[in-house]
Amino acid sequence: MAENRTYRLYDSLEFFWKKKVWFIIIPVIVALLGYLGSMLIPKDGEYVAKSTIFTGSVKLEALTNPEHIQERYGQHFTGATEVFVPTRSYIKVETHGNNEEELTKEISKFNDQLLEDLMVQHDKVIQGTENYANNQASLIETLKTAIESYKGILSDTENLTVVNNFSALLSTAEMDLKNALATEQRVRNDIITYEQPALANTYVVKTKSYGLEGAIAGFILGILAAILILSLWKYILEARGSKRV
Repeated sequence: MAENRTYRLYDSLEFFWKKKVWFIIIPVIVALLGYLGSMLIPKDGEYVAKSTIFTGSVKLEALTNPEHIQERYGQHFTGATEVFVPTRSYIKVETHGNNEEELTKEISKFNDQLLEDLMVQHDKVIQGTENYANNQASLIETLKTAIESYKGILSDTENLTVVNNFSALLSTAEMDLKNALATEQRVRNDIITYEQPALANTYVVKTKSYGLEGAIAGFILGILAAILILSLWKYILEARGSKRV
């Protein structure tokens, strides 16, 4: 008596091979649906404009608030707009529209207005720092003159009281001179290292389409759908066959 054995995997593979055309038809149909579906995803505009502005060494609390930046510099935007502040030194903006020329004007206006205010703040800091450095330079010259005067008096007198008084004045003046020289050097170094705001990048491009991604995802889902449909098909055929026996 021959042993009754079943090879379900082999039977399934054989059935799939006979119906292999469906592994092309179904994935292609689903891929097409995925592509068309991605085209129906609403977009904020045909074009997107992006820019990144480097704030340099200008550190203002207002520049860390995206809502404040958009309210102050982006009221002229006509499309969907979003401002990002990824770090304290960079401001990014992204806005959408259907007219490339108008969108270019809008992003340029935003960049110009923001950079103008940044440069005003930058110049204020530089000017204030330079004034402070110049005051230190004037103080240094005054102290040098006083020191030379004190030394002259000390060399011309032997009066103990005068010597003690002017020795104390000389010591204080020399200490003040040392501190003033160090302060002037530090302040002028700050001016050298104080970074200027600048436009890092700006561009306008067509809004990205996700048609290819939708088609690929649809094709993969189509293969899975084909396996499921053919498995169900085979199961129905087997069920009908067993009913007839």
